[in-house]
Amino acid sequence: MSTIISTYKTQNGLKAHIQRHPVVALYVIMFAIAWSVMIPQSLYSQGLLQAPLPGFLEILTGWAPAIAAITVSAFVAGGAGIRRLLRRFLIWRVGLGWYLVGIFLLAALILGGIGLHILSDGSAPVLPAAGNPLWDIALTFTIFVLLGFLINTEEIAWRGFALQQLQSRYGPLAAALLIAIPEVTLHLPLFWIQDSFIQTVGVGWFSAFSVAVVFIYTYVFNSTKGSLLIVTLLHASQNAWSNLLSDNSPGPFHFTVILTWIISIGLIVFTRGHLGYRTSDTDIA
Repeated sequence: MSTIISTYKTQNGLKAHIQRHPVVALYVIMFAIAWSVMIPQSLYSQGLLQAPLPGFLEILTGWAPAIAAITVSAFVAGGAGIRRLLRRFLIWRVGLGWYLVGIFLLAALILGGIGLHILSDGSAPVLPAAGNPLWDIALTFTIFVLLGFLINTEEIAWRGFALQQLQSRYGPLAAALLIAIPEVTLHLPLFWIQDSFIQTVGVGWFSAFSVAVVFIYTYVFNSTKGSLLIVTLLHASQNAWSNLLSDNSPGPFHFTVILTWIISIGLIVFTRGHLGYRTSDTDIA
């Protein structure tokens, strides 16, 4: 009998703690799952582990955000909370312009960075997609985006859950920063993987880009009535265009970071710090 009571109290205490601190719980669960794979990967890359983890476990790094967001939503509001979270993928009537932003914004930033790099007397990088027919680029881009929707679930956690909770309490600017810091930190183990993107461009520049882009994602999410569909499209296209238009050269990426910060600062000034936030559209009931 005492064991049953003790178990009940523990479970009840855990639920109450998660309900009081849902964003902290989200971060703890997400980091625990993702880093359980990313840290051994980094150790293996540095020769500190004799054998790599099984390849299929890598998918946990992409699914960790969704697992965390769904778990915390269940603790906070049960099945209704999960449905409310995932229904944001059905917010699709947002205007053609936002689909164009989701698909082409990062391509413009990457190409703009390459252009500025060349104008500053830098050498032109060799684009992975250079010389490929347009239909091949479109097909490859589509495949990358679909894989992004299936494998990378970051937006469910960062914008779908954390931003919802934080900006209603602290405002969109502070919320963006409270998301940017752990979002950067989550990826840091990749810095120790040989020839990884973060290692190539430098952790400082990667962090600067990741922080700047969070303000853009916040603005897009808020301006589309909290559409997870659009911000996930934006995130998936970011990774797709990086594979198609970038050879991971530091020089062009540095200019892309500068352009991203210009846009982010412009959005903050233009919206007077609101970043498209409207309580009626994005708050969790």
